Amino acid sequence: MPNATHTVNLPLSNQVTWDFLKDYNNWAPLMPGYIAHEVQNESQFTWIYLADLGFTKKTIKLQVDMKEFTELSEVKFDLKGLSDNFEGSGYFKISENSSDSVQVTGSLDLSAGGFMGIMINSVLETFVPQATKDLINSIETKLTELHSVK
Repeated sequence: MPNATHTVNLPLSNQVTWDFLKDYNNWAPLMPGYIAHEVQNESQFTWIYLADLGFTKKTIKLQVDMKEFTELSEVKFDLKGLSDNFEGSGYFKISENSSDSVQVTGSLDLSAGGFMGIMINSVLETFVPQATKDLINSIETKLTELHSVK
């Protein structure tokens, strides 16, 4: 399964970072190629984005099920393809460095099944790490902008 992890350090408190990450409406729009997200309920949404797969660009629809919240430290979610045969999962982990500094780690696993799965998974080996890095870096940028951190 193509997967990736990316970590950034933020000069923000654990509480500020948690308040942002626990609400998917804050970070869903930061996915590279974001088109929209549609709220199903407080623990589920549909994520729609344009994925640049190298040989083609494709609109992807994923159902995101928020599955676990560990107060002030972790958000976990599962992914299921609605437009294509995709499955995966992801998480955000917050580790406190000090009272005003945290480390945020994001992880994404995504794989394709079915007839085209082998070919798509080879493309996802490049796409998933880049998308994970871009998402976490966008979260870092958004949080530092919101809290006027330089």
